[in-house]
Amino acid sequence: MKKKAFAAMAAALLLTGCSNPFDKNDAEEAAVTTTAPVTTTEAPEIPTATLPQKMIYLRMGDDESAEPFLTSDHITDCSMEIVPDQPDNSTYVVDIFFDDEGKEIFAQKTEEAANNGGVISIWYNDYIISRATVNAPITDGAAVISNLDMNSAAKIAGWIYECINAKDTNNSNEGEQNG
Repeated sequence: MKKKAFAAMAAALLLTGCSNPFDKNDAEEAAVTTTAPVTTTEAPEIPTATLPQKMIYLRMGDDESAEPFLTSDHITDCSMEIVPDQPDNSTYVVDIFFDDEGKEIFAQKTEEAANNGGVISIWYNDYIISRATVNAPITDGAAVISNLDMNSAAKIAGWIYECINAKDTNNSNEGEQNG
């Protein structure tokens, strides 16, 4: 019984390619993989690929399961700015601008967060891109993601533009179908 268990464990180790990561010869051998041919009479089931809708979400707190209070449907524009930090150093910010309804909702939620020392987070689909503790209500209709390097700011601004353009594309397609 012990011999069978040992043989099964040895086979599993051999098949998983566990080896010394510093041994060059073993690494080259592990890079070559072979697979057994699949023989079946049924056609493989191909899952339908559905991409998640590209969307920006604003939530109270930093929990993904929290209900969003704003989405990119209320974002009208965004910009990326350079903020001189020191003579030889700069940081970047991304400004997000809301429509009139989004401005009102954002003002209410930032007031609520400021009264409770709460956090507001910004998400791109399932990925958190910013989280900030709110100290005062923000009533000017804009949110700012600050203290970014150039690459992070460009990436976040690109995601926001992607979501704004996805919204505009969906709205123009609806108009074509109805008109």
